[in-house]
Formats: sequence, C-alpha cells, structure tokens
Amino acid sequence: MRIAVIGVGGVGGYFGALLHRAGQDVTFVARAEHLAAMRARGLRVESVIEEPFELPVRATETTGSLGPADLVLFAVKAYDTDAATALLPPLLGPDTAVLTLQNGVDNIDKLIDAVGTPHVLAGTAYIFSTVAAPGVIRHTGGPRRIVFGELAGARTVRVEAIYTAFKETGITVELSAHIMVEVWEKYIFITAQGGMTALTRLPIGRIRSDAETFAMYLDVADEVAAVGRACGVPIPDGQRERVRRFAEALEPGSYSSLYHDLTHDRRMELDALPGTVVRLGRLHGVPTPVCRAIYAALRPYDQAARSEVG
Repeated sequence: MRIAVIGVGGVGGYFGALLHRAGQDVTFVARAEHLAAMRARGLRVESVIEEPFELPVRATETTGSLGPADLVLFAVKAYDTDAATALLPPLLGPDTAVLTLQNGVDNIDKLIDAVGTPHVLAGTAYIFSTVAAPGVIRHTGGPRRIVFGELAGARTVRVEAIYTAFKETGITVELSAHIMVEVWEKYIFITAQGGMTALTRLPIGRIRSDAETFAMYLDVADEVAAVGRACGVPIPDGQRERVRRFAEALEPGSYSSLYHDLTHDRRMELDALPGTVVRLGRLHGVPTPVCRAIYAALRPYDQAARSEVG
C-alpha cells in the first residue's frame, strides 16, 4: 500500500515505522528537527517489548509531489488538525482513506469538513509512546492495539486491505462496525488517564493506591460517558468498571501524553480532552465538575506553553 503518515509523533511515528518495516510503501510528513533527523539518520524506534531498530525512511515537509495514497495515517496533535488538513488534497485519489488515530472526539468532523465523508475512517490507538528525541520514537507501554472502521460501519475492500497491512506488523488490530462508540470508549479512558496523571504528576500505580484519588479518576469516566450519551452516542452502561479494569491492567509507572507534554513545558491536548467534555457538557446541560477542575487547574500551564510557541 502507498501510505502517507501525517504527524510523526508517538502514534504516527510508531505505527508508521511498523508498517514500513513490514514492507509497505510509507512516506513520513514531518517538520523541523524531527524531519532533519529522519532525513539524516532514518527513524529509530525504541520499545519496551523488543530491541531498538532503525529504518531508512522517505521524509518530507510537503505533500505536493507525492501523488495519491491508498492510506493517509492522520496522527497530528488535536490542536494541529485544522492546519494539517491543508496537506491532504494532493494525497487524495478516488478511494483514498484518511484514518484518524488522534485523541479526542471532534477531529472526525474537522476531517469530514476538509475532505468529505467518503474519505474519512475513524480509529483509536491504544499505546503509550512519545518522541524521545528528533528522529527517535519511544514506545513505553500499552497493548499496541488499533481499532478502526468506516463511519457507516461497512466492511469495505479498503478497510480489509488496511486491516491486513496492520495485521502483518504484529500488532493487535480490530475492525469495528460501531467505530464512534469505540472512539468515545477510548476518549473516556484517556481523559481520565491523561487528566489525572497530569493533575497529580503521578503514575497510575500511585493513583490506584489512594482510594480517594482513584475514585476521582473514575468520576472522570462517569462524566465523559454522560456527555457522550447526551451527544447521542450509545455508550453502554458500566463505564466505571471498564475503566477500572483497564487502569488496573496498566504498568504502575504508566503516565500519559498529557503528563509528558506538561512536564516538558509543551502545549497540551487540554482542550481536546477535559476541555471538550466541559464544552459539550455545558451545551447539553450535563454537569462536569471534575473535568472542569482538571481543565481549570492545567490551563495556565497550557497557556504558558502556547505563549512560548508563539
């Protein structure tokens, strides 16, 4: 498959590297020092489950000369979605799939506005990984699982081909006929994991060990699920227990990308996680006091990081 990866961060860089290693024709679209490092030395992947490996890769900053792709792996930070959609038109052929593996629940609508519903696939990636240094992706934990599907739930030729490509990398991959439920299920978990590890500056093991703190973590799950149902998503009951089980299965030292960005003075996906819960809660009349507290407490750090970037 001809694959373009837009957003060569922890998710796009890691899964793009696995697809490239498995024999797919992958081009990485990146910027600045990350791009320069990949051009000079290739892409290095470090992982908790295997020996590090390095790959020579094709990397570019623009897409104008690439031509249509079979698959665009769209994995930029949520706050970069609008800007990154400008890279998509040269990559689009009649059957090109743009698969978002981003955090949050409103990126799908932005992609639909940019390229049209027929091109868009929704997905979720369950992994903890970051850019450790320019040209270096570090996988630190998580099940390496991807769930994706057509928005209308059909099992099309293109999703079957993408499924096979991911399967050949050795990860766990699933096709879903109800992908928006899957997207919200992940959103419930990452808003709890991201918000609470960033707020407390503690890993999940320490959070689990204190009953009050872990109860707050699970309260986040309840709030997000309530907002999702108010938005019309048929999220099944029992989210508190599902999130508890997932959290208890994590390595004690697991943090989140929100925590990682906070502690490295970087802009966070704060608006995409607790911020969107608060906004949609107000829109639909659903109280979100815990998410609001997390959002308000972390906003000054995010605003400071934005000022530095600006």
